[in-house]
Amino acid sequence: MPEGPIHHAARKDSTQLPTASGVLIRLAAERVVQAGIDVLPVFRDSGVPENFLSEPDVRVPVRSQIEFLRLAAEALGDDLLGFHLAKDSDLREAGPIFHVMASSETVGDAFDRAARYCSTVNEGVQLHRGANAFTIEFEYVGVRRLLDRHQIEFWITAGLRLIRLFTGRELIPFHVGFLHRRDDDVSEMERYFGCAVEFGASKDSISFEGQDAKLSLLSADPYLNRFLVDYYDEAVSRRQHRPQSLRTRVENAITPRLPHGTMNINNIASDLGMSVRTLSRRLAEEGLTFSTILEELRSDLANRYLQNSSLSVSQIAWMLGYSEVSSFAHAFQRWTGHSPTSVRKQMGESSFSESAATSK
Repeated sequence: MPEGPIHHAARKDSTQLPTASGVLIRLAAERVVQAGIDVLPVFRDSGVPENFLSEPDVRVPVRSQIEFLRLAAEALGDDLLGFHLAKDSDLREAGPIFHVMASSETVGDAFDRAARYCSTVNEGVQLHRGANAFTIEFEYVGVRRLLDRHQIEFWITAGLRLIRLFTGRELIPFHVGFLHRRDDDVSEMERYFGCAVEFGASKDSISFEGQDAKLSLLSADPYLNRFLVDYYDEAVSRRQHRPQSLRTRVENAITPRLPHGTMNINNIASDLGMSVRTLSRRLAEEGLTFSTILEELRSDLANRYLQNSSLSVSQIAWMLGYSEVSSFAHAFQRWTGHSPTSVRKQMGESSFSESAATSK
């Protein structure tokens, strides 16, 4: 579904933006160029330097990578761009981290290495091993999770493809979950994963049977692995730690709780390992309140969800944590001065006008 520009509230955030090596930008840019589309406007609109392709060591803000993938997907007419990039590209493009994983002894070892060194590729995404079975969980750090679809779909799909590549087995996960929602056709993704894919899940994750973590890798090489581990340990030690904005941490904790109506300050403080008093104090020091963050996050998400014509207003109200459609409608009127229905109608008319102008 197309996503138009979203107007976010001004942010008091002095932390540095997390950066990425830009491997996904390079892969997507190649497709844009191959399709005969000028990639420079996409670079400019997403904040990616125009000389990015000629400067292999340049890092870019993770937000710019997310926006580039969104714009590239629209230009290509490929709403599953992240999935297709992971499924079809040469994953060695990710750099040495591919080889440190491939040379590990077991699948579990490979993903332990990935969790430890993933910041060298993308500082905005952290990997964790889940507590149950063999689960790989993805957490967004320093960047709003609600902005993304294509990047996370790339990483989870790439995780499965790497496991199959390294073991020579067509392993089937028993659960795949994405925090964002999709209401379009995802049958292609489900055929590839071999299981149902849950959108609107509580976490971005992929799970396998516990014994799958012990599977040996065909490409295991203890000597190469030892060398690469030393290389990455040094690289990680040199990398500057970038503290994550508290606002972003709160937003990312709220997002999966919204549809369940459990996004109160007590639960969020607990999720962040703080007391309610500490969380409130730290937000106040940044000129923020929990209720303000919740309201602005709901407003941003409502704007995005309304662009998806397959979602009813009642579904959107539930996804935002409202028990009654009228409560959502009153809140939306307060945010925008308009009803959700009238805004959706305006969006439809705008899309129709743009389409008509393009066809002339």
